[in-house]
Amino acid sequence: MASFLNNFSSSLISMVLIFLLVVPSLMCHSLEEKDLQYICSKTHNPTDCLNLFKSDPRSLNTDIKGLTGVAVDLALNKSNAVHSQYNQLYTDTKDSKLQEKYIACSKNYNDAIRDLQVVKKYLEINHYKFITVEINDALQEVTSCRSAFKREPIDPANMDYHNDEFKLLCYMVKVTFQYLIQK
Repeated sequence: MASFLNNFSSSLISMVLIFLLVVPSLMCHSLEEKDLQYICSKTHNPTDCLNLFKSDPRSLNTDIKGLTGVAVDLALNKSNAVHSQYNQLYTDTKDSKLQEKYIACSKNYNDAIRDLQVVKKYLEINHYKFITVEINDALQEVTSCRSAFKREPIDPANMDYHNDEFKLLCYMVKVTFQYLIQK
């Protein structure tokens, strides 16, 4: 009887260990390019979305939460670069109307950076409740910046491209996050 219990407990321990090793790997599978294509198809520019994800090698070696983190990092990097660019344009121009627009956009991007930092923090601690609000706030900031140039479309620095790319990156965060919470 003791031998039976000893064998049974050894088998039970072995099965528990296998279960603990196999189940998490099944639940957190690495994404493939088809997953990225599906996610990017939900944005307004699937080709650029896919290229932006592929620019970061972490994109195919992670799960959906990790991909959301990659999207946040890409958006943060872009927003920091654009913020610096607007600050430099403000310093370099002597045109007071352009200075107003550049400083307004700089403030918008500063706020967007703050929003994305909150998203990153919430993602890290699995506090998903307000992530969508923060992403929408970041999107609103870029919309406000673009509106400043729509009134008088003079933009010698042609910052529209950077604003559009940042907007796409925010949508990439939004779509990957939606995909994450559906899983």
